Amino acid sequence: MRHHSALCAAAIATLVLMAACNGELTESPGNGWVPELGKGTVDMTTQANFVFADSVNIGTAQAPAWEVAGIQGDARLKDGTPAVGTPSNEYQGSFCGVSAVIGSGQKNQNADFVVDPNINWTSSLPASCQPARAYRIYLSGPGAAPSSVSPHTVFRGISTMAIGETRIQAVQLGTAGDLGIGLWFDDAYPPASSLLFMRLPNVTDASGRSVRQWLIQTRGTHRAMGVVPDPGGKGLVPSGVTYYLPFAMTLTEVPYPYPTYP
Repeated sequence: MRHHSALCAAAIATLVLMAACNGELTESPGNGWVPELGKGTVDMTTQANFVFADSVNIGTAQAPAWEVAGIQGDARLKDGTPAVGTPSNEYQGSFCGVSAVIGSGQKNQNADFVVDPNINWTSSLPASCQPARAYRIYLSGPGAAPSSVSPHTVFRGISTMAIGETRIQAVQLGTAGDLGIGLWFDDAYPPASSLLFMRLPNVTDASGRSVRQWLIQTRGTHRAMGVVPDPGGKGLVPSGVTYYLPFAMTLTEVPYPYPTYP
């Protein structure tokens, strides 16, 4: 899928979960269960659909400069089947073992988009879900073979953003378990750069509902700081080596009742 900065599709959810591996980030679970009279409880968690762009405009709208994305998906649709055309690199919470949700920011829930592409995967899932979902990261550039990673990642505060609002925020990709290197998009570690978050106008989904949408993309140097385990056992520390990884991710809210697969 080719990405334009005016495009996005966004994901929301009312349950946030789990802990990041290797000490990168820890996220407490929110309460996604609400009572329904006469029926006990119903899971009202809102899922997220998200798509990685194949190429990214690192220039401007007036003077575009397209480059192959340094972080891409695995060229499959949300049900795991091969992607042909658009959308490509598509994922959705509760499909093929993907966990992707955003907290509501209300009733003790946080407001974060939390995603892990294979946390719920098992080998007993349908053939289209084999192998487990993952991303492709081109640490050595698009001309070299990519690494396959399935990082747990937290994108904070998404659901508190108003239409038209933009934010620049640091994000730590939980890749240390897969790569031995964590990737921190964070202005605090130059020449790395934090990410740009954009809340775009709502769109109408296939069920006729008005749903929220967001865009998350690289900016500045489009670089992430590589972080490695501290020899003293105190978590992860910057290595001093950065990686050029331009990427763009669009997200679309999938409110309850939402489809699941299988």
